Amino acid sequence: MEKIALFPGSFDPITNGHLDIVQKGLGIFEKIIIGIGRNSSKKSLFSLEDRMHWINQVFKDNDRVEVRSYEGLTVKFCKEIKATHILRGLVQV
Repeated sequence: MEKIALFPGSFDPITNGHLDIVQKGLGIFEKIIIGIGRNSSKKSLFSLEDRMHWINQVFKDNDRVEVRSYEGLTVKFCKEIKATHILRGLVQV
């Protein structure tokens, strides 16, 4: 079974910390899906389209990273994309 991780968040904006988590996660998972959660009750600093574009640009040369948006429960989205893990942070010890 392919180890697929969902990295959920608003990424408004994406930070160096987010990028570090993805880079470390690539050492563990075969694929990372960056899931940008849409919440109509929250005001975003940047548009969803801009955030998706910027993240896609950062990872344009890495076919193991995918950017998608979703609405609703994160666990439901995990099932939809067949994610085996949720990535929220990694600490090197």
